[in-house]
Amino acid sequence: MLSQALLTAMVMLTATPQLTSTSDAQSLIDPRQRNNERNANADSIRISMDQAVNMAESRYRAKAVKAETVRSGDRVVYMIRLLSQGRVWTVRVDAQSGQMN
Repeated sequence: MLSQALLTAMVMLTATPQLTSTSDAQSLIDPRQRNNERNANADSIRISMDQAVNMAESRYRAKAVKAETVRSGDRVVYMIRLLSQGRVWTVRVDAQSGQMN
């Protein structure tokens, strides 16, 4: 009886499809949804990082020594580290509006 149950369990396991790997699971996501997410992110960026760096350098008469893109909620923000007269500080530039703070 035990061997019958074991045999049934083995048949059931071999009959079930293999679990998909993560790469296979990614292919199951609707590509239109992924494209919409990318387009939404691209639409929210109106100012490039180069433009943001130039704006910050001009406004503060300083040299940008580091710039990176970060997310703040659903917004894209550029964090720009500036150097002038031995002083270093960071300016945030909103990628959509260009607002600095």
